Amino acid sequence: MSDSLTSEALNTLPLPVVFTPDAWQHAVLLDGSNHPEKLQLDRLSNVVRAAFKAHLADPNAPYVVFEIAKFGSVSNAEHEPLLRLSLSLLQASGQPNALLIALAEEQQR
Repeated sequence: MSDSLTSEALNTLPLPVVFTPDAWQHAVLLDGSNHPEKLQLDRLSNVVRAAFKAHLADPNAPYVVFEIAKFGSVSNAEHEPLLRLSLSLLQASGQPNALLIALAEEQQR
């Protein structure tokens, strides 16, 4: 599969994307909100891209697990270099459907 998402591939994902608070904190905010805005926007883009790629690799799965590189303290990076996230369909009564990005361990609860 190509490294870039085509407009056709993106059209298969018309739903909004939402994060759990923990996934947002660990995947985008990077241990707090004191990182430059550009870094956070790049990180958000990378997380959503990885989620879409995982979904496109197995579009019929009820949820998919994917990994992104962790950023933060050197000690954490050496211990656990990848952050495991999941993508699933969120369906709530009276609400529009959405794609939910969560920490992988949140999906298992």
